[in-house]
Amino acid sequence: MMRNPLVPVTAAFAAGIWAAPRLFLSASEQVFFLSLIVLGSAALFAIRRHGKGFLLALLGFFLCGVFLASEERTALPAQHIDSLAERGLIDPAQPLQITGWARTPSVNHPRGQYFDLALTEVRQQGRDIPTEGIIRLNEYLYDDKAKPLDIAYGTRLTFPLKELRRPRNFLTPGSYDWAGYMRRQGIYFTGLLRDQETVETLPGRSGSLFWSNLYRVRSRLLSHIDRLFPPDQDPLDRGPILKAILLGDRHWLSEQTKTIFQESSTFHALVVSGLHVGALAAGLLWMFSLVRLPNWLATSLVLCCVAAFTLLAGARIPVVRAALMVLIYLLARLVYRQRALLNSIATAGLILLVLHPSDLRDPGFQLSFLAVLVIAVIAVPVLQWTISPYRQALQGLDEKEKDSLLQPQQAQFRQDARILLDYFCDPALLRQRRWRIYRQALLLFATVVLRAAEAAVFIFFIQIGLALTTAAYFHRMMWLGIAANVLVIPLVGILVPFGFCVLLASLLWWPVSALGAQLLGIMVSLLLGIMDWIVSLPWVDGRVPTPPAWVSACFIALLLLMALFVERRSRFVSLSVAAVMAFGVLLTIAPYSPRLPEGKLEVTVLDVGQGDSLFIAFPKGSTMLVDGGGATVMDVGERVVSPYLWSRRLKAIDYVVLTHAHHDHIDGLKSVLENFSVRELWIGFGPNSEKLETLLEIAGSRGVRIVQQRAGGNTEIDGVEISFLAPPDRRRLRNVSNNDSLVLRLGYGRRHMLLPGDAESSMERRLLREESTIASDILKIPHHGSKSSTSDAFLRQVAPSFGIISVGAYKRFGHPDAEVLETLQNAGVRIYRTDRDGSVTVSTDGTRIELKTFRDSLASWAPFNRQSARRFPVAR
Repeated sequence: MMRNPLVPVTAAFAAGIWAAPRLFLSASEQVFFLSLIVLGSAALFAIRRHGKGFLLALLGFFLCGVFLASEERTALPAQHIDSLAERGLIDPAQPLQITGWARTPSVNHPRGQYFDLALTEVRQQGRDIPTEGIIRLNEYLYDDKAKPLDIAYGTRLTFPLKELRRPRNFLTPGSYDWAGYMRRQGIYFTGLLRDQETVETLPGRSGSLFWSNLYRVRSRLLSHIDRLFPPDQDPLDRGPILKAILLGDRHWLSEQTKTIFQESSTFHALVVSGLHVGALAAGLLWMFSLVRLPNWLATSLVLCCVAAFTLLAGARIPVVRAALMVLIYLLARLVYRQRALLNSIATAGLILLVLHPSDLRDPGFQLSFLAVLVIAVIAVPVLQWTISPYRQALQGLDEKEKDSLLQPQQAQFRQDARILLDYFCDPALLRQRRWRIYRQALLLFATVVLRAAEAAVFIFFIQIGLALTTAAYFHRMMWLGIAANVLVIPLVGILVPFGFCVLLASLLWWPVSALGAQLLGIMVSLLLGIMDWIVSLPWVDGRVPTPPAWVSACFIALLLLMALFVERRSRFVSLSVAAVMAFGVLLTIAPYSPRLPEGKLEVTVLDVGQGDSLFIAFPKGSTMLVDGGGATVMDVGERVVSPYLWSRRLKAIDYVVLTHAHHDHIDGLKSVLENFSVRELWIGFGPNSEKLETLLEIAGSRGVRIVQQRAGGNTEIDGVEISFLAPPDRRRLRNVSNNDSLVLRLGYGRRHMLLPGDAESSMERRLLREESTIASDILKIPHHGSKSSTSDAFLRQVAPSFGIISVGAYKRFGHPDAEVLETLQNAGVRIYRTDRDGSVTVSTDGTRIELKTFRDSLASWAPFNRQSARRFPVAR
């Protein structure tokens, strides 16, 4: 413990941050207990009970973590936009006039732009309110000829907004915490610029001259990449890839490029992180060593270049974190002290968590620190007493006097290497130039082989160490990624410093940068070629469900045990590595049972925004997905529906049902079919569309049986009767309509559920006219609660006790309609809405009905001070 004292200190502090949401102590109580701990620890140290004093001090650091995490959540200035909104002094849902200055310049992307605004004043209902805080303004361009606003850093602006919105998560288990990510950047509200003409530029400027110049240089460099690789002449995405790798701008990457890097487990190459900062530092140190610069000067220049690279790459929190960690790691490695290395990593973590305690819950933070810890504690020590000594022994191989200065194994290796070289290259012939070159080539080949072996071992341990985190957060296990990274990381290690130099040259002398761009283009083309080859191999991209708690606990325990064995150079290292690999295989094949109810019919209406997606679990374990959501700028099937299914530990789905081919129902199913093994795809009778044809092609290529259902059909799954009430097969329309919806009625015991998709009043009348049996206890309200559906006559015939509306937040399309809500209320229907309640789950054993919502599974932070504790819910 005392060999690396900062490691347990940081661990205790981090544990306090993690426990903060549920530690029910007020600020005054925490300060009181912390004071007692400080006094007790000081007393124990005074009487030379150092061990007990240190343990008590760790408890103090734990409480410090709790205190700072709670303080970060609640301690906002009185004039902060969030504080004003909570006190009712500002109503974000009402029109307001915003005044502030651009904290960032415009960030362009294919759909428009965004920029962050530091508020100075808000005017609402005739009152001018001095305001602090940051909001993000989005502008979407739906006309290809329209030009976005060009907002420079520091520009003072005023304009009206219809409303402000809090960043909102999808209230579905497994979804990404987007709201938390935005809060970590200090952004509590977003707004939508609807009319450029309403934006007024005020005289004067705000901000700092340093950041203004920095953003100007960054913008210039981005334009230089476009000039070197014109978008209309760059089918390989070389320009967008260089923007991502060198300047952290990933907005222009095509979906195909993103998919290739994700499936090959090399997406980190596109994210400015420790890999890029480390590659830049290592490359520059190597170049400075060639010109024999003094060590202090070379180190100073590298520090300046890394700082410049970090700032130009956006200076986002993950980039700053990676830069700090890499710099500390390199400095520690210069003195070859593992103890200093671990304490340096712990120091970096402690500093970052003190500044931003909430970073601990960020997946990027966890991955980056875990990667560095695996490198420092496992990979580097293993290499230092396995492969690295032999590679170092090859240096100055013909200088025999160095043998006595090395370890016996290294000296013996040098002698064996000389014997082999003498065998292939007769010493008597070395006076001839070609034989000397041949000998040097063999020596270089041996060095390269050992370097490649080091890289393979290095990447292997990182891949093993990050396996659990990758499976839990990203649901990917790609062991071929080891081979891909062995090829990609060295290439990125060359590309980053060279590209950095080319960008600097573009600011000084354009012809030199244009010449260097030719080589940069070749490197990027080679990188893409490697990716294409990797993803063409079978079974490259393995998607896995969320591992159970016992698997996670065992994996972490084995990883810690391996680190302990490595530190002691125990003979059990190989055994621990084999055990960790076995659990890696377990994570990959994921044989654990799905989380499904036994003996019950369960229907979950997912929160997918403005769209539909329902998951059905049948009494004997069969599964069904009805629709996949969509009609958003993101892939709902990949980001929301698939994570939910993985959270239920599913790898396969028995039935996927498409009610009709509108975007908000069909778009997400593409990713579902690609991520899961599906047995059957059910579709109704309706007109073909491009989306439907694409979906059917994917289903056919993956061996999915396609079944066309129609009105009057019936089937049974695990004792649940499924009746198809619509559409009739005689419908022959040219365009997809809501009335093409496949209408299902589920019956289990005495309980029934009606799932009408987006059926409108004309289809409702047809069902009533044909006297279809539609009476049900649960009704999924048709067409998101639109006024074109849920007629009085239809509602009387169904007579539901509960109604569930799948609808997006903020009433983008006016759903649900106020009259429909009133009709439901008058009919005595208890309403649940995904925009307010999140995902809604209904389960029944055939007699009793249970309903629960995702909102019910959220708990507020424990009270900390007099401010409300409801602000930021956390999952239980």
